[in-house]
Amino acid sequence: SFLSIRSKHIECLERMLNFNNPVDSKTSWQEHWKILIYDGFCRDIISTLFKVADLRKHGVTLHLNVNVDRQQVQDVSAIYFVQPTRDNVARIGRDCAAGLYDSMHLNWSSTIAQDQLHALASTVAECEGQARIQKVFDQHMNFLSLDHRLFSLMIKNSYVRLNDPEVGDAEMETTINDIVNGLFSVLVTLGVVPIIRCPRGDAAGMVGERLNKKLRDHFKSTNNLFKDQAFASSSFARPVLIIVDRSSDLSVNLQHAWTYEAMLHDVLGMSLNKVTVAESVGEDGRRQPSRVYDLGSNDAFWVDNCGKAFPLVTDEIEERLSAWKSEYAAIGSQGQQELMSDAAG
Repeated sequence: SFLSIRSKHIECLERMLNFNNPVDSKTSWQEHWKILIYDGFCRDIISTLFKVADLRKHGVTLHLNVNVDRQQVQDVSAIYFVQPTRDNVARIGRDCAAGLYDSMHLNWSSTIAQDQLHALASTVAECEGQARIQKVFDQHMNFLSLDHRLFSLMIKNSYVRLNDPEVGDAEMETTINDIVNGLFSVLVTLGVVPIIRCPRGDAAGMVGERLNKKLRDHFKSTNNLFKDQAFASSSFARPVLIIVDRSSDLSVNLQHAWTYEAMLHDVLGMSLNKVTVAESVGEDGRRQPSRVYDLGSNDAFWVDNCGKAFPLVTDEIEERLSAWKSEYAAIGSQGQQELMSDAAG
C-alpha cells in the first residue's frame, strides 16, 4: 500500500545512503563505500528499519556515533544523519576543521534553523573546509517507523507537558511545535496531503491548526516537497488525518490487553521492536546470558501472531513445535535409511 510508512521510510533512507540520488534496480551499492555517522536519535530511526547486514549491503563499511572520538579516514565519503542541534552542528564543524573525512554529506533529521546553518558555514569557512562539504539536506525523518501502519514521534512525557498546569507556556509551545514538525515529516515521507480533522479548543486542535498552516505555507515556497505527488494517481485519494487529545480516552492507558504484543510491552519492556530477556540462572546452575530479539515485519511468527490473544499464541507455538519435531524425525529417519542402504551396498 502507498500508505505503508515503514516502506516509504526505508526508501528515503536508501536514497540518503545513495548520496541523495534516486535508487533503482541499476543502483550498485558497492561502487561507493561510505561511513555512516549518527546521533542517538537517528541511530534509533535506523535500527528499527535496517540491521547491520542491511547497512553493509548498502555500502556502509563503518557506522559510528557522532559524539565519540573518531580517527581520520581518507578516500571514503562520510554520510552524517543527525538532529540539527547546536551540539551536533558544533561537532560537525570540528570534524571538518580536523579533516577527518575528504567528503562529507550532511543530512538533518528535520529542518535546520538558519542561525545554526550560518554558524556551521562560518566554522567551515574559517578552516577553509568548503571543499569537504558535498551536500546538505533536510531529510524530514524525525520519527520512528515501527510497523507498516505504526510510527512514533518519540516525544517523552508529551501528555504531561501538554496538560500539567505547572508547565510553562514556552515548554508547551515547544512540545506542540515538535509534534507538528514530526507529523509534517510523516506526511512528507508518505508523500500525501491529508484532510485534517481535529476538535477545537484543546491541544489536538492547536496541533491540527498549526499543521494545516505549515502545509499551506510550504505549498507557497519554491521548495515544495509534495510537487512530485501533485499529479500522481494517489493524490486524488487523499487520506484523512484525525488528531485527538489523549484525554478523550484515558482508559486505554489503564488497560492491559491480553495480546502477545501488549504482554511483551508490559512484561519485558519491548522497545524499538526489540525484546531483551534478562540474564538468568537455570536449575542446573548454568548462567544464561541476556539475549536480544528483533521483532518486526521480517519475523513471520511475529507478523502472524502479534495481535492475537496470548493463549492462542501458546497453542500456535505448540503446533509449530510439533510440526518441527515431525520434520526433524522424518529427516533423521531418511538419513538412517540412506546410511543402511550404503552399508548394505
